[in-house]
Amino acid sequence: MVKDLVIYPDKRIGVVSSDVRVFDDELIELIEDMKDTMKEHNSNGLSAIQIAVPASIMIIKNSDGEFLEFINPRVVNHSGEFDSTETTQYLPNITRTFKRYERFSMVYEDRYGKQHTMNVEGELSAIIQRKIDYIFGSSFVHKFNPAGRKDIENELAGKGSDGSFEDYENISGRDYFKSIASKLLFFQFLTLFSVLFNLSNETLNNLYTYDKIATDLSTLLIIIYFIYSKYEATKKLSCTGCQVISFATVTVKFFGIIAILFLLSYYLVNPNI
Repeated sequence: MVKDLVIYPDKRIGVVSSDVRVFDDELIELIEDMKDTMKEHNSNGLSAIQIAVPASIMIIKNSDGEFLEFINPRVVNHSGEFDSTETTQYLPNITRTFKRYERFSMVYEDRYGKQHTMNVEGELSAIIQRKIDYIFGSSFVHKFNPAGRKDIENELAGKGSDGSFEDYENISGRDYFKSIASKLLFFQFLTLFSVLFNLSNETLNNLYTYDKIATDLSTLLIIIYFIYSKYEATKKLSCTGCQVISFATVTVKFFGIIAILFLLSYYLVNPNI
């Protein structure tokens, strides 16, 4: 099914995509929708966020017209640079030249979850890098300094597209909750080393009190993270299925970490044991 493209000044393009954790029929349906959309718009590449689905997926059409599917792509090393002159459907009728990696290696998964590696150079290099940019919440406009971005804004305004890049939210709102919880848990982890020092019971009791508070707050933050993630996926974005993104997996992982740290704290830091 053909989907609508996210076009400037739509700010949903700035949402950082989540890794795919569930490889099922819903994922395959999304991939086929992306291909249909590419055919409709005569595109040689598309990231899922360009149809407002925050999943780490990109489809590339090579010189033979074959569709290449990349899920959870990551660049692992690179070398050389070249001047790449690019346009993108997100920024209609805008062309800019800047530096891209000449060659690089990446890891990715296919639609069945099997991992692959690929060495990239030549004409595929720039387009794959451009689509990876979108997966991480940016477009080629972020390659430029503020003056360069303002120049693109003015050019777009002259074509009837008013907006600004300065207030783009390039991180998912749910990640703020996860970030705060991570910091609380990190300091809770540090208290476990108190067993190595000859600390007074009063000091240990204060550390254990912090651990209990950190456990409660982290649990609350991760619950909020889960609720907000579901809201963000179904309301703020046109997500075809929340299974595609990884917030449920992240939630379970955090609950596991919280439980382990609390148990260790109870037996190692608690002065009453």
